[in-house]
Amino acid sequence: MLRPLIKSLASAWSQAFNHPERLISLAALVVASGALCVSLWQLNMARQHNILSVQPLLMVTPHFAGSGGKNGLYLTNEGIGLGRITSLSISVSGKPYTGLGANQWPNILRDMGLEPLCFSIAWPTKLAALRPGTEIEILGLSKKAQPGCELAMISFLTRKDVSIELHYTSLYEEEHVFSGDAFMNL
Repeated sequence: MLRPLIKSLASAWSQAFNHPERLISLAALVVASGALCVSLWQLNMARQHNILSVQPLLMVTPHFAGSGGKNGLYLTNEGIGLGRITSLSISVSGKPYTGLGANQWPNILRDMGLEPLCFSIAWPTKLAALRPGTEIEILGLSKKAQPGCELAMISFLTRKDVSIELHYTSLYEEEHVFSGDAFMNL
């Protein structure tokens, strides 16, 4: 059984040596196949690099710097690519306030027992995008804050039952999620 196989291999090699153009063609085919594999690998590596080179990193951060400073919740893009917001959800004691477009802050603040007029508010619209290095105040103290409003902001930022979930995509339509809270250790 092994003998006929060895004979056929020996016959194939002897024919190949009698026709060197076949060996050259076979070698060219092997080299071309190797070059194709290396090119496909390089293409995949370049695509991965391109995806990472435009990856956004959106987050919501609480700040309280006191009178005249940064006070409130800020939406930032710490990544190196544009981030397109696809959904925002804020939960207070398990009750969710979701959606883009219609501002949810007045309802959230009223349900928390806080005066909405104490705050300047912003809520992302549909198809909102955040370019790299951008910081937007989504909840802050009103410029016409009345006495007690600073206390209301501290009350909001020290609650442990406020959670935030932000969904966004990169330019390559990769989905990312930021999950955090508004709690600040004061």
